[in-house]
Amino acid sequence: MRTVMFRNLRKDFLFLCLISSTASNVSAQSVVDNIRPVGKVCVVGQACVGAIRGDSLEQIATAPVDQVAASRQVDSVQAAPASKNISSGEQHEIRMLNQGSDGVMVFEPSVLRVQVGDSVTFKAEDPGHNAASIEGMIPDGANPWDSGMSQDLTVTFSEEGTYVYQCTPHLMMSMVGVIAVGNANSNLVAIKDAAAEKKSAFLMEQDRLDRYLEGI
Repeated sequence: MRTVMFRNLRKDFLFLCLISSTASNVSAQSVVDNIRPVGKVCVVGQACVGAIRGDSLEQIATAPVDQVAASRQVDSVQAAPASKNISSGEQHEIRMLNQGSDGVMVFEPSVLRVQVGDSVTFKAEDPGHNAASIEGMIPDGANPWDSGMSQDLTVTFSEEGTYVYQCTPHLMMSMVGVIAVGNANSNLVAIKDAAAEKKSAFLMEQDRLDRYLEGI
């Protein structure tokens, strides 16, 4: 009888130890789960802070930085480079005329305001004209142009500033035009200085270019 009771007591003791051990493991796991961060913060070039649900603390501690970062997708916002100019991409037209609102041998409109990225088509509406930029009277870095005689030409403007152009065979008749692109004041002083010398070639309407530039 004593032997049977001793065996039963031993079984009860072992059963209680097993329950205690299981409860201890569950309690420890619960504590780990409770203190484990739900999310994770990652900074480029540094280890991520926080655990990923489902990973053990040992896995998080020993995993390479790039592996931990790759295990969770992090949204990012990349700022686009700021542009100093605003491009509108609009289309404009200037006609080459024997007679217009400003008199004879003119570009119409004679003064045109556009934005960087806009395009201007020079239309040879009347034959015998061209549209050509004037050296020293366009912004630094801008590309010169020449439509050729009685030819249409489309020019896209990529630099801010004031542009002065001419009809080469009719320059003596003051056939010039002005295009203001974006901040036209960026080179306006230099253009006015150059205009003082350029208009010496005019045989008529010698104040035409001055009037155009004053309107910028």
